[in-house]
This record gives sequence, structure tokens and C-alpha cells, in this order.
Amino acid sequence: MPIKFDLYTNPEKEGVTTSRLHAKVITNGVVTTRNLSESINQKCTLTAADVRAVLAALNTELYNALSNGYIVHLEGIGRFSLSLKCAPDVNPEYVNASDISVKGIRFTPDKELSEMFETVQFEHETDDSRHSGNMELTEIIAKMDRYFAENQFMRRRDFEKLTGFNKSKAWRTLKVFVEDGTLKNVGTKEMPMYVKNQIKQ
Repeated sequence: MPIKFDLYTNPEKEGVTTSRLHAKVITNGVVTTRNLSESINQKCTLTAADVRAVLAALNTELYNALSNGYIVHLEGIGRFSLSLKCAPDVNPEYVNASDISVKGIRFTPDKELSEMFETVQFEHETDDSRHSGNMELTEIIAKMDRYFAENQFMRRRDFEKLTGFNKSKAWRTLKVFVEDGTLKNVGTKEMPMYVKNQIKQ
């Protein structure tokens, strides 16, 4: 089955006048642990329960190894390693453990896995749910009207789901709506909660 994709405009950046496009997979959903277990069960002698038990143990072993400073290599799949972060204003002379936290887990696929994707087929399809970033202001307001008819508050993530905007564009648009009186922030600057103030016609 071909991998379906669509093209999207990169988020706007200051000083960049020409928007660039990037391709993105249109996902069909999520394959869960249960889905994987049942699928693997059809390809080997392990039962689905056995596979789930192995995956649960793998989760623990990954944590133990990574938290002890190791890189975990699953042959044919790839390498897992920790990515760290610190405050941008930290002083190197006085940095201590409390200034450091885990940013995420980095995955680097093995050559064997990467090469398997060299022969995949692609199919271009328009994903209407992700192109709402180009919607008109009146359409955004209409969507908010329908949202507030059933909800009292709106968070930034709610607005992202409503419009399909990325995080930065959602922040900018919400700021405009607050400034022109369409929305009101009844939360804090760090944790804003928006309510309908006056929807302009």
C-alpha cells in the first residue's frame, strides 16, 4: 500500500520572504501494542500475550540502560539514546544536576531498516484537515462561535485542534484576537485560558 502524503507550507519566520513546502505523511491512525502483538503472533510461535510481556520487559530494560548512561542498540532496528537540555542562561561554572533534565529519547534507525524504505511507493493526497492554516478570519471566528456554544473556556491546544494551526501560528492568532477584543484571557500569561468576549461581525 502506498504511503499517502501532502505538501504543507513551512511556518512563517522573520526575515524569510519565500515560503517553502515540505512533505508530510497522512497517517492512517495508531498501531497499538495489542495490534503489534497480534500481528507478530501470526508470524512466529510466540503468543500475543508472550509478545506483550516481552515488550513490557523491553520498556523496563530500555529505561534501565538509558538511565545508566548507555546507548541501546537493537540490531536491525536502531539505536536509542537520551537527549538532555538545560536552561539557556545556565552558568557553566556553577551548573549542577538540578539544572539538567531529559529532553527526549533520540532514535537512529539502523541501515537495514532505512534501506527497507527505499522501495516504498508514495501517493499524493490532499489532507483538508491540515490545510486550515490558510482559512479566512471569518471562518476562524465561525469555528470559535461553534466551539463556545458548547464550551466555556478555550486553551491554545483547543485552538490548534480547531484550526489546524501549528503552535507558533496559534499563539500569534490568539494574541490578535485578544488585542482586538474578540477573546479575553482569564488565565495567566504562562497558562492562558480564553473566553468569548465579543465576536465582531
